[in-house]
Amino acid sequence: MVFATFADVNYALKMIATQKAYIAKKEAEMNDKIYIIKEKYEEETIDAQREVDNLTTDVEAYCIKNKTDFEKSRSRVLGFGTVGFRNNPPKVTTLNRKYNLKTSLELVKRLFKKKYVRTKEELDKEAILADYAAKTLDDKKLAGVGLKIDQDETFFCEINWEALEQAVS
Repeated sequence: MVFATFADVNYALKMIATQKAYIAKKEAEMNDKIYIIKEKYEEETIDAQREVDNLTTDVEAYCIKNKTDFEKSRSRVLGFGTVGFRNNPPKVTTLNRKYNLKTSLELVKRLFKKKYVRTKEELDKEAILADYAAKTLDDKKLAGVGLKIDQDETFFCEINWEALEQAVS
């Protein structure tokens, strides 16, 4: 559609708003139906889910009680499935409540000479933009270090829902 005037554009905005309102209404109806289906499913399966949870807890308790049976192999293949224990990846955590990551970081810095401390270097883009806006940094200086300031322009159209509602009423 080719527009000849802003009145044509305004009419197109009205049509966009009408279609968006229709889509929003249909999405709301869909979400209501999905909610009803999910609620019905959860009501129908709640007892089965409780039984699964209870049986899983009982199976885990039995396996923990008989953990010596898992010394050679971390899992046990049975007729209807496999049970076992998996080692999760190792992670560094604090020893107890006396320590937190901040205190541990300070101790590591002192005792290990920053061997286990990361320092992340990155451009302070906010400071560059601030100095550029204040004219203390220009395009020539930025180009000298392989940088430039770039700003895109993006088209938008926003619907005036109140005006549309008044026009419809």
